[in-house]
Amino acid sequence: MSTKKLFFTSSVFRFIERIVLVFSSLLLTPYFINVLGADGYGFWLLILSIIGWFNVIELGFPSAVQRHTILALETKDPVKVNTVFSTGIVLFGTLGLVAALLLVVVGVFASELFGTMVDANALKLALLVLSAKILIDFLMNPFHGFITSFLRLDIDSNLVILNVIIKSALIFLLIPSMNIWGAIIATLSADIFTNLIKIFYIKKLYPPLRFSFKLSSKEEVKSLFAFSKHVVANGVAKTLNDKADPFIVTKLIGLSSVAVYGVANRLAEHIKAFVFTVNGFLSPVFMKKISKNESLDGLFHNAIMINLFFATLFSAPLIVLGKAFIILWVGVEFESAANILYFLIFTFFCQAIYTSVNQVLLAQAQHKYISLISLLGAITNISLSIVLGIKYGLIGVAVGTSIGSFIANVVLSLWLYSYYNKLNLWLIIRKLFWANFLVFGVGLWLALSLSSGITWLELIMYGALSFIVFLFLSWLLVLDKNLRNISGQYVLLVVQKLKPKKPTL
Repeated sequence: MSTKKLFFTSSVFRFIERIVLVFSSLLLTPYFINVLGADGYGFWLLILSIIGWFNVIELGFPSAVQRHTILALETKDPVKVNTVFSTGIVLFGTLGLVAALLLVVVGVFASELFGTMVDANALKLALLVLSAKILIDFLMNPFHGFITSFLRLDIDSNLVILNVIIKSALIFLLIPSMNIWGAIIATLSADIFTNLIKIFYIKKLYPPLRFSFKLSSKEEVKSLFAFSKHVVANGVAKTLNDKADPFIVTKLIGLSSVAVYGVANRLAEHIKAFVFTVNGFLSPVFMKKISKNESLDGLFHNAIMINLFFATLFSAPLIVLGKAFIILWVGVEFESAANILYFLIFTFFCQAIYTSVNQVLLAQAQHKYISLISLLGAITNISLSIVLGIKYGLIGVAVGTSIGSFIANVVLSLWLYSYYNKLNLWLIIRKLFWANFLVFGVGLWLALSLSSGITWLELIMYGALSFIVFLFLSWLLVLDKNLRNISGQYVLLVVQKLKPKKPTL
């Protein structure tokens, strides 16, 4: 299968994956709140946040293993490939055991960490069981490298869809009788089943794949560490940025406010995932271009414009209809989540730029300073979130997050990219301005003029109309002439293929 066809197929399936994830979230979130209550849902979000912190212990090795797998496959040497794979299994098995043990320790000291804000005994038992998930997730990292190396993200997307369907069905069946334990059992069962299927598919992609302790190599670990050591701080910063807010909200305000913040964050995360559906495929493309000594500058600027285009397209309708949707979705008591949503959306506009910078610098192995920038952004985020959260509550936490994101992901990351590569700064500033103008100018103006008391049918109609309007505006203002021509030609080609052929006489 050609690279272009793989790119298209993977992009389509990743979009389908996001649609399934969003649909399941739209169903499960109000179900969680109705069955478990706001405090119970906040407790579940806190558990997920704690588990997420342990990604830090991966120490940047997933990116290193992915890169080494791609380079090893290029050599056509099965011994080299299996050396990378076997070393990865031993390495991540060790790190996974450490992470699982530390998760158990966190559970033991839950009462000291959270006081009376949470049920310490319930949290301890939940983390003890979910330590198995941590170990499994770590061990799957060497397998993920093959999915990426073969550009078969469609396989990964199909398995994510299957995972979501199984987990959602089990949650609906188990939560009413088992409470939070229904969600834990559903999560573990779905992960184990789909990971076994993933291993089967990877073996089909690369039949010579095998694990051997003899092939695991100290030299390979040193080589992986030489690349990953600068990614560690980046991973720490990402975890701090993504997982700190639930802790801050829990300590400053309470579990019910975690649920409010979680509603806004869940919507923003879904939109962000849609935005980066295409971009996620570009990381191995950047690496392959580097292996052929090709320039990345043109692709880099195109990637940023594509990110901003999709960010505008998907987030503008949410800005317009966010408050009305939240009221219909989870109830009027969560209406304040709409105000938090605006700031969270701004953060991933900033991340639209940082993601492409990070991908290029990782591909070039020029990433040692980007981790420092990410850490600075994380420190700014947490500091401002605490200070502003004490004074302004949830809005203060969201404002602190957005300011930290802008400093690290836009200002400092573009400066760093320009240090190593050619940067068309004026193009990026202009496109970022137009994207924010459409979302926070036009979008908020339309939101203020629209009544929040609308029906589901009206919401769907307004959503479809706003999507079409912002599709045209973002295509016209955010993309440059070259990308507009390419996208226009592609649409015409698809339309022509869909036309029924005239019967021949």
